Amino acid sequence: MLIIVEERDTYPPNGQIPNLETDEKACDDILTRIRSLLPGDRTGEVAGALLNWSASVLLPHQSFGTWAEAVTAATSFARNDMAHATDDSRRQRGKAVGGDDLAKLNAAVGSTGRTDDPQIAMRDESRRWANCGMAAFHIRERLRDKGGEPVRLSGQTYGAGGGDALKRALLVQPADAETVLLLDCQFPQVHNFILEVHHDGSRYLAQGYQSAYFAHWWLGINNSYSGEAPPEILALRERYGLGRAISSEDYESLLDGLAAAISAGWQETANRWRTLPFNPDRHEVDGIRQRSETPTILIEVFELRKPAVARAALGGNRDASLSELAVRGLTTA
Repeated sequence: MLIIVEERDTYPPNGQIPNLETDEKACDDILTRIRSLLPGDRTGEVAGALLNWSASVLLPHQSFGTWAEAVTAATSFARNDMAHATDDSRRQRGKAVGGDDLAKLNAAVGSTGRTDDPQIAMRDESRRWANCGMAAFHIRERLRDKGGEPVRLSGQTYGAGGGDALKRALLVQPADAETVLLLDCQFPQVHNFILEVHHDGSRYLAQGYQSAYFAHWWLGINNSYSGEAPPEILALRERYGLGRAISSEDYESLLDGLAAAISAGWQETANRWRTLPFNPDRHEVDGIRQRSETPTILIEVFELRKPAVARAALGGNRDASLSELAVRGLTTA
């Protein structure tokens, strides 16, 4: 459990942060808001620690007054420097940690995956790269760090009756050949994926999926699927993944499927999920079928203003998508 007191108005009554492992929308929103606080050399590790704390049931809570204090503590954990970690629910800022508190912080470090236990390591690897919101965040930030200059242009939520408008939004193209668009697409609390759009009409899908696969697997970088990949997802990856541009026919099919997925209730979403290129697993489909309220999808449009700079910094391979180059440049550990 992670509590940030300054978030109590957003997450009443006490600022308890949602489980960022399962709430993809909250994960992306929060990571975007606190991006400037994250250390450039430890962005992935620190973001992973915060995500793990929000999902942890091993400790009563990790409580901080502000995100700045939480990031400071998470950075200390990532650097294995617990003596300077702060937690304003227990001590004054800057006071050394010792005794029982040190034991608790050691347990917290264990919960972030700093352990040789392969199961724990795999769990945290999954949280960082199969968690869809984290994967999308890492891709954007890697391209930002390499000089791509992503700028958010718009954000719009589509629901029942908005299928045609959704299709138009997903057919958008860059203003010129010098820029690239990243469409950050979010089914709140279900899935988050990125569509990379080039001026020549090329489009690429980048994603991870919790408890199924890492972004690296989807893009064909490694064989990190959880267990044996079923033929259905392998067929979908062949059409929409492996770092390849999506054919016009398959992209039209994707748009039709997404429009239908928000056309009615979650029953219809579940029916469409079997053919959408995300995770057609029967248990996943059954879980979607049981959701309440109505399905929506949020599309946020980011313009990469200097994609050529990012591409050059990531090795200059002109045959790979920028999303693939960003993922290749990041470890899954």
